[in-house]
Amino acid sequence: MDQFLDGHHVRLRSLELGTYLHAAADGIDVCLDPDRASVNSAWTVHLRQGDHANDYLLLPHSVAFGRYLAAAATNERAPWGQRGFRFEQREFDEPEAGEIMWQVIRPGSFVLLRHVSARLLHHNGRRRFNWNSGVTVDNFENMSTMMIWVVEPIPPSQVYPGVLAPLNEHLSSPQFVCFLFGREPPPLRVIWFKRANADGTFNEDGNSSYRLMYQLILRLDIVEFIMSVRAGRYARLTPMIANLPHGTETLST
Repeated sequence: MDQFLDGHHVRLRSLELGTYLHAAADGIDVCLDPDRASVNSAWTVHLRQGDHANDYLLLPHSVAFGRYLAAAATNERAPWGQRGFRFEQREFDEPEAGEIMWQVIRPGSFVLLRHVSARLLHHNGRRRFNWNSGVTVDNFENMSTMMIWVVEPIPPSQVYPGVLAPLNEHLSSPQFVCFLFGREPPPLRVIWFKRANADGTFNEDGNSSYRLMYQLILRLDIVEFIMSVRAGRYARLTPMIANLPHGTETLST
C-alpha cells in the first residue's frame, strides 16, 4: 500500500499500452489517454479502513472533478466493443461507500485494483483494437495484462496552480450571440457556493472555471481565494484546477 498514501496524488498507467487512466471531460466516462501531463490523468487517494485492521479500501477520486471511480450500480454490460461491465466517475453522496470502494490486491511495482464487486479494473484497446480506449471492470477469471497498472506518484506542490485561462466560447459566444448565429449555447447549470456564513446560488452557463471564479469575485467581493468542489456530500473537497465537466447538473463550490 506504499504507493497509495491517503491524500497523495498518483497516475495509473497501463502496463500493456503505456497510456493513462483519464477522467473524461463529461465528468462521467473514464478512458485511456497518452497525455501524462493532463490534470485529468491525476487521481487523489482516499483511504478508508475496512472490516479488519489491515484491510484498507481505496477510493481514488479525480483531481480534475473530485468524482470517484465507480462500477455501474447495476450489472450493466460495457459499451459495444469493450469487455466486462460499465465503469464511470460518480459522486460520493451516500454514507456507505458502496460502489466506489476498491482494494489493492497485488502490492509492488505493478498492481491490480479490485472493486467490491470482486471485478478488476480493466482497459481495452489491445492490438488492432487500439482505437478503443474505454475502461471497464471485468471478472477475475478473465485476468489478463490489460488489468495490470503501474502506479506513478505525483510529487506534492506547495503552490496552488490556479484555474485555466478563459474559454473562448464564453468570451465571444454569450447566449444571445449563439441564438443570432445559430450556434448551440453553452449549458446552463446552478452553482451553489459556500463561504463561512455566506451561502448562495446563481446560474452559470458553460463550463469555464475562470468565468466561475469571476462570478464569485463579484458576489463575495474578495479577490484572493481558492475554489474547491465537493462531488457529493461525503466527498472530500477538491481544489478546482480544471474546467467544469460538461453538463447541467448543480455544482457545489
